[in-house]
Amino acid sequence: KGTDASFVIFMTGDTVSVSARSLGKVNVQVIMEALGGGGHQTMAAAQFKEETTNQVYDKLIGEIDKFFEN
Repeated sequence: KGTDASFVIFMTGDTVSVSARSLGKVNVQVIMEALGGGGHQTMAAAQFKEETTNQVYDKLIGEIDKFFEN
């Protein structure tokens, strides 16, 4: 209830991955493209080499904030 999108950050080997899903109100494709990834309005992802999960988290929060400012 009250959740329009979800983002999961996880390690796969030496790569930090972000998986994004939306129920349609949030265009996760725009957010993931800003992070160098891509996908579809309701399903998107991004991957990062040589970054920590904390660094990726900070970038993700920044892009989510930008999305909602617009």
